[in-house]
Order: sequence, then C-alpha cells, then structure tokens
Amino acid sequence: MKKLFILLMVFYLISSPTSNVIARIEDRDVACNVSTANNQQPITEVTYWQYWTGFEGKAIEKLVNKFNKTHKNIKVKMLTISEPRKKTLLSIIGGTPPDVVSLIAAWVPELSSREAILPLDTYCKENMISQNLFMPAFWKMLTNHGHTWALPTTPTATALYWNKDLFKEAGLNPERPPKTLEELRDFSRKLTKKNKDGKITQIGFLPSWPMWAFGFYGALFGGNWGDTENGTVTAANKNNIEAWEWAQSYVKELGGENVQTFQEEFGNYQGPNNPFYTGKIAFEVNGVWEGNFIPRFAPKMKWGAAPAPTKNGKLITLVDCDCILIPKGSKHPKEAFEFIQWLMKPENLEELCFLQGKFSPLAYSDRKDFINKHPHPYIKVFIDLAKSKDATFFPQSAFYQLYARELRRAFEGVMRLQRTPELALNEVQIKMEKEFLRQEKYEKLRLTIDNSHD
Repeated sequence: MKKLFILLMVFYLISSPTSNVIARIEDRDVACNVSTANNQQPITEVTYWQYWTGFEGKAIEKLVNKFNKTHKNIKVKMLTISEPRKKTLLSIIGGTPPDVVSLIAAWVPELSSREAILPLDTYCKENMISQNLFMPAFWKMLTNHGHTWALPTTPTATALYWNKDLFKEAGLNPERPPKTLEELRDFSRKLTKKNKDGKITQIGFLPSWPMWAFGFYGALFGGNWGDTENGTVTAANKNNIEAWEWAQSYVKELGGENVQTFQEEFGNYQGPNNPFYTGKIAFEVNGVWEGNFIPRFAPKMKWGAAPAPTKNGKLITLVDCDCILIPKGSKHPKEAFEFIQWLMKPENLEELCFLQGKFSPLAYSDRKDFINKHPHPYIKVFIDLAKSKDATFFPQSAFYQLYARELRRAFEGVMRLQRTPELALNEVQIKMEKEFLRQEKYEKLRLTIDNSHD
C-alpha cells in the first residue's frame, strides 16, 4: 500500500506542470514567512463534528466561538453533520476522522469495542476530571471495561408531563399529579372522553405515546433490560413482563380498534399536531427537552412535570445524554482534549445546558442560581430524578440499536394486542442472547487477530 502511494505521488509530480508545483511550494513558504514575520505562534486547528441544529446548534456554536476567542494557539473548526454515527465510523475506517466528536452515549460501547475511539483515562487524570464531578449515572454509562471513553455534555431524564387545563375541565386539582399507579389509572379514566358513537376523542394516559417510552415502563416496576458488559440480557425479566402487561391493560380497557382509530389522527411528534399539544392526551412520559417544545407548539397550554408513579414508590427515571469523545486517528488529540476539558468547566457546561434547555450532568447542578434562571419551570424535577440512586439507563452495548429496535417492534405488537407481553419479550430475549454470543465470538476473533500482529 505504501509503495502504491509513493508511485501515485511520483506520477502526480511528473504529470503536473512544473510551474504549478513550484507555485505551491512558493505559496507554502510565503505563508510560513508571514507567520514568522509576525512572530505568531503556530495555531492548531481542531476539527469538531457535532449534530445539533436549530437553537441547540446555536448554543454549541456560541461555546465554540467563546473557546476560540480565549485560546490563541488552538482554533476549533466546527462542522454540523447528519448521520453522525455512520459518518464518524466511515471517517475512522477511511483514516480521515475529525479530532473531536459529539455523539449520543448509546453509541459509545460500539465504538469502543471496535477500538474506534480513544480512552480518556490519562487525559482525565492529568486534568483532575473524575467521577466525583458528575452525577453517577452519566459517568457510569460512559465507562466500560475499565476505561472512560467519553464525557457527558447535555443530559436528559424522564418524567411525567400533564395538561393542567384538562385536569381543571375534569374536576381534578391541576397542581396535583398522580402519586401512585392506581391514581394514574383513576385520573386517566376521568380524563378520557368518547363521543355518542363511542369513538375516543380524548385519552388520559396512553402508554404507546410516545412510542419510545416502552423502555421506561420496565423501570417503573423494578425491571431492567440487562447488563451487557457482564454478559446478561434480561428482556424477559418478570418485572418487565408485568410492566408491559400493565401498559397493555390500558389498550384492552379502551378497545384495541378504538385506540388504533384514535391514534390515526395523531400528528408528528415535533409539531403543532402532537396529541399532547392539541389536548388529545392529558399525560405523557417525556424527557427534559419537552420544556423547549411545549411553549413553541402549544404556548397557551398550562402544564406541569413530576416524577412518574412507580410500583414500589421509588424515585425512578430513565436517563440518557449527549457526550463528547476523541476518535482514533485524531491528528490533534491533546488539543482536542483541551477543548473538552474547557467545555467541562462548570461555567461553560452549564451555559451550554442552559441554552439548550437542559440540566447539567455536574454533581452540583442543583444550585439555586442555576435553577432560578433556567427557562424550564420544572428543571429541578429532572435534576432530582437524575441524581436519584435509582436513576437507570438502557444497557450500553455494541448491539444497542438492534436491541432497542427489537424491543420497539415487540412493544408495538403488544399495544396492538397481537402478542402477549410474555411471548413478545421472550422472543426478544432469544434473539438478543444469540446476538450477544455472536458479539462474543467476534470479539475473541478480533483479539486473536490483533495479538497475531503484535
């Protein structure tokens, strides 16, 4: 490969006009002379890929500009990309990765298992960044196999949102959300309406909205989806089955066909026709980001957010986060981490989270001054949930996307009354156990090949 590269370069030089080659050399020398003449220190350009757009994109752009203004020897060049997971992997394989990347935490295990990203342990130690700086759940989800692979930037947690206007219409106290699962059921019945033909026009709580909430219900009943680092997949956990039976019971009570007809009128998740925004649904399980979209799409609606009721009364939430990491092949890893380290400073990280309408992953982000100025009126609810010892997250694994996709497909079948929760989850369990064994074989083969090259 090296010989081929040299031959191609020779051919290029021979086939190029001599004047063009000389011009390029002269241009380079002029550039170098200008830098030296002005006594400027060399500037290292750090390429940064991120995927936020809209107000979230403007928030990170503001932080990047702030960094560039305060650092003379490093310039961060930010590029907004779509399909970040795919493009990051392709760039690493092709040997042309960016220096630093923002991704979601769920992709970290896959990238680390492929040795596509650099462990940050040494950099963190040198810069006194440790787990004590962050809420435990966010540090844990970015650490596996004894290494820290990324650091959290903007997090989320899951809570129960409710429409206070609909509460008032139903004769319920708009300032008091349900405290138990039994109250949630009772409130939902009072908030459900049908016309004279028996067609549903309003539902209190519909577990299939939004559809991604399927992963949260197991936690409400004390279940979990596995610990893939230690070799376990627990889709068919009895508590998960009980949780999905509870979710399915809402559909059974209202009638499967009736619910399907009702759902056909739903609009897009992020848009003015979202059923929660239009008052067709009184409750929804959602993340902290919803506080950004309700004022935009339903500005007149009065709403609240509180911890979701659980079977055992614990303060439970499902957390996730965006994160920042260094891909393998980064040309400037030291300078890339200098940007990361700067972003982790409380004043910078909190500014980013504030501008994106999220809470901070820092352990002490529940300070009054941060909470009081925050645009989300219920931000403390999400901070308390994320700091809870029972905060949980979907298992971080190399086959995360496959697992989540299979669970979603299974939940859709359960909500359509096509499968019992037990049958659906056992099917997922069998598929994921096979996938886990396949991943183990791949990892052993990869290690064998790597060792043979040493």
